[in-house]
Amino acid sequence: MESQSHVYKFAVDALTDDERAAALRKLMTALPNVVRFDANVPKRVIRIISTEALDVTALKAQLAEHKFHLRQVSLPDESVLTSRDVKAERSDEPCAMQVAIDGMTCHSCELTIERKWRKIAGVKKVDVNAAAGTASLLVKGEKPSLEALQDALGEGKYMVRRGGASGFGTNSGRPSFLRLLGLFALVLLIGRIFAQFGLLKPNVAFGDAMSVGAIFVIGLVAASSSCIAVTGGLLLSVAAKFNERYGGATTSGRMRPVLLFVVGRVLGYMVLGGLLGVVGKALTPSTGVTAAITILAAFYMLIMGLDMLHIAPAFLKRLMPRMPKKIAHRIMDADGKTSPTAPLMFGAATFFLPCGFTQALQLYALTTGSFADGALALGAFALGTAPALLGLGYASSALKGKAGSFFYQFSGALVIMLGLWNIQNGLAVAGYPVSLPKLSFSGITNAAAIEQSDPNVTIKNGVQVVKMSVSPGGYSPSRFTVRAGKPVRWEVDGTNAGGCISVLVSRPLGVQKLLARGPNVIEFTPKTPGEVPFSCSMGMYRGSFTVLPEA
Repeated sequence: MESQSHVYKFAVDALTDDERAAALRKLMTALPNVVRFDANVPKRVIRIISTEALDVTALKAQLAEHKFHLRQVSLPDESVLTSRDVKAERSDEPCAMQVAIDGMTCHSCELTIERKWRKIAGVKKVDVNAAAGTASLLVKGEKPSLEALQDALGEGKYMVRRGGASGFGTNSGRPSFLRLLGLFALVLLIGRIFAQFGLLKPNVAFGDAMSVGAIFVIGLVAASSSCIAVTGGLLLSVAAKFNERYGGATTSGRMRPVLLFVVGRVLGYMVLGGLLGVVGKALTPSTGVTAAITILAAFYMLIMGLDMLHIAPAFLKRLMPRMPKKIAHRIMDADGKTSPTAPLMFGAATFFLPCGFTQALQLYALTTGSFADGALALGAFALGTAPALLGLGYASSALKGKAGSFFYQFSGALVIMLGLWNIQNGLAVAGYPVSLPKLSFSGITNAAAIEQSDPNVTIKNGVQVVKMSVSPGGYSPSRFTVRAGKPVRWEVDGTNAGGCISVLVSRPLGVQKLLARGPNVIEFTPKTPGEVPFSCSMGMYRGSFTVLPEA
């Protein structure tokens, strides 16, 4: 008669750190018939394998005395395993083996498990699917037991079960609905407070001849403003994914990808900034490319934020670009560890992401006409943003237990909000502004009002003259009414322009202009009635021309 192994899974709120996990392990392994104990500290879940059925009620009461309160989580029918699942079998012919794996979240999890299981004797091929929570193994000779597979992965993050669909994959770390509301409310509250004190305004002016020191200060300011949102969000994603994959690494080890990201960013800015100074506008993205990059980066951030909160649907994860497994394994085989190329290149690639400060300095670099000057300008700026990015990366890598779990979830909510915000900004840069509903009626207009003459538009020698000033607070005024078929002279005072607002963009007009400190003139003739939007280079500040039919 075959012996049976009984599998139990419990959620334990008090499983806050490795020390508490060790204490719980000591209590559980002291019980008779318990042959295995696995703990997943980040998800606060444990799994127990016993040779006999456990009295769950008595177990809960016993552990409650030690301040461990268990909540049993149901498992599929295969949670009762026969001895054939524990003891190794042997097959002289290659045969397939299916197992379920709980705790996988991403493509990196697949690579990690595949690499560990490929080292097991008899395993010829491994194919892991994180979305389905399953793995297929091709084995020959001695068939590895579930315990052997689990031992290869270690205890803590992944839990291996008999074949079938995953019993409790990413749902274990999913915050409750009320907690999600609280996280998003906190993000909005902090953003509101920062905005109230003017901390999100890009208010540094760009002169015609800036020193390296001044540009470094601009980088410091940019890192504390909303203009660093894309880079900061991507860094959080990189750090979070690395922590998921190497949960047992030391704090210094988990800071490695953060350091590489920042180093890659500084070096990339220097090299590309120098090239920009040499070749000019050839490397400056058009408004259409800028908008596309903004929206794609925002979409990536949105999916990553959902994944960090463990609420990303599998079909969204599959949309994310990823390196083919064969190439990834070859790179990792080359040096026996994760290649530093990815975070380095990721950091360098932020040069092309639509941070308003970056774009303003890219346009500034065009005027230098020199590789050295362009490299110094963009390199000093990237170096100025480094302290804030390193601090953000350290916080995401060093915090553990309840604090680490909260920061991870808060970061996910923050990345989602930044993603939504940047989608809105990208649409504005593309010439299709979308604004959230406002709780006022100040923006409501009617046809009669539009037909009235605009006091901000004067007629001189048949030319419609529009005067607008630019400041860290936005455009003043920001709305104008003009007639189609008549030339427009747009006089822009850029004396107080700074940050992304120092770059004026209007895709319908073909305008992408770095505003000089002082008067700037843009001339155009509207052809057809409608709305002609304009914005800063990041889409944060917006305005528009309402073009009326010819009189």
